[in-house]
Amino acid sequence: MKSTKLYIALPIALGMVLTSGIAPGNAAHGDHDSRPRHVETLTVDPPLFSPLSLATGRHNTEVYVTQNFAGTLDRITEDGDLRKVYKTAKKGTEVGAVSRFRDTLYFMEGTGAGEHDPAPNVQVIKSRSDDGRVHDIADVAKHEAKHNPDGKVTYGFRHVDSKSCLDQIKMPMDRPDKYKGSVDSHAYATAVNRRSIFVADAGANAVFRINKDSERVRTVAVLPATKVKITEELAREKKLPDCVIGERLYLEPVPTDVEIGDDGWLYVSTLPGGAEDTSWGELGAVYKVHPWTRKTIDIADGFAGATGLALSRRGDIYVAEMFGDKISVVREGSERVRTFLKTKVPGAVEIKGRTLYATMNAAPQMPAAGQVIKVRLR
Repeated sequence: MKSTKLYIALPIALGMVLTSGIAPGNAAHGDHDSRPRHVETLTVDPPLFSPLSLATGRHNTEVYVTQNFAGTLDRITEDGDLRKVYKTAKKGTEVGAVSRFRDTLYFMEGTGAGEHDPAPNVQVIKSRSDDGRVHDIADVAKHEAKHNPDGKVTYGFRHVDSKSCLDQIKMPMDRPDKYKGSVDSHAYATAVNRRSIFVADAGANAVFRINKDSERVRTVAVLPATKVKITEELAREKKLPDCVIGERLYLEPVPTDVEIGDDGWLYVSTLPGGAEDTSWGELGAVYKVHPWTRKTIDIADGFAGATGLALSRRGDIYVAEMFGDKISVVREGSERVRTFLKTKVPGAVEIKGRTLYATMNAAPQMPAAGQVIKVRLR
């Protein structure tokens, strides 16, 4: 059974968030930094539709944003106008995962990422040079189909072997009670340096590396499964049988962003597959991954839908919590999560110099309501 992942759950779950009205985020899992901040909105007219990916340009006035489900990559001018940088020619094709290195933009154009999508799964990483030329680099879906890096990982109730118990379980999003990682690709974010393009693949539960010279795709790491301990209260709420109380449920680790730190490590945000919202708890996490040894370290967790992260010059980590209506910060050398800024449905976050940029109202709702904000960091 193919798993339902972020590309399916976002339009459904986020639409529910917007129409029901999530309460303002709180700092239950960390301190709230209540110092006043000047927030500037780069007013875009018309507003953005599903702005799930963001990159800054070489100049202070350059901001690039993808409207994922509209299939466009745009530049926001200083006066708030949108200038199309790239638009897919294929209806129903997603454009996302934008990043920049020097004068080149990198992004994804993809189709067929989902169980009920009849189109073939194609996730092409592309580059666009400053003169407008677009080059296809690699299709990470082909690598996933060939290697399926998490194919030996067991998700669901990994340690429950009783068939009579498993037969009573109704899993989230109609998943099996116990299953192996399936072939599935959705390139959700990229990060680039001189030699490599790193891809956070939300379908593959993995981070890939593309060699710029050979355009060969390799697996950097499969992220650790997200563990949920089933309490009596959670079992009642989710209508789970008594036989799983005290057991652990292993949810797929969906990577949503990747950044390259000054220390050479990759910093990756994740949320739990099949439980992207907070119905099973605030299960988002941030990891650091060594790009060559594959060593993975858990930095912080407890995020309400971590959909993007950014690193400041001083080493602080900022995380967009889409289902928490806030942007949080983990200070350098700390594991403590603090609320940095409350904002409605943030999607992506980036930092340039001492300025933080973020998309808000990032849900793919109609009519479009997305904007980009900027906040001066102290």
